[in-house]
Amino acid sequence: MATSVYDQYINLTPQEQQYIRSNPHHSFAIKASKEAAFAETKKQFGLNGRNDRSDAFRHCFWSAMLTRDLGYQNALRFTNAHESDPRNPPQEKAMDLHNNSVGLSIGKAGGSNTQLSGRCMAALLNGQLKVIK
Repeated sequence: MATSVYDQYINLTPQEQQYIRSNPHHSFAIKASKEAAFAETKKQFGLNGRNDRSDAFRHCFWSAMLTRDLGYQNALRFTNAHESDPRNPPQEKAMDLHNNSVGLSIGKAGGSNTQLSGRCMAALLNGQLKVIK
């Protein structure tokens, strides 16, 4: 069953909702990059895990695409807002913020999704991304 735009919006953190209210024109790029990140992660790893290599890659790739499409500052604001849920365990938040940061840097150079995915995979293989398990 498809999720309505409203259902997607109400499931965002309050900080993400504030960002979308301030930048509604970015919502399309954010949604597209999220979908692309999940699809590419599934393609590369066979799953979208949590706290593992697939999670690290997904965060990097998503942040890289957001940086390319929205600019560094906007991508930084939104990815930080995404990690703002107080129920997010501190160790997971630290992992995600680190991997987002690597992706933000990768995205500054621009490029296609294929290029950004390749750079994030290289970052994972080179030990630049963090995993918990």
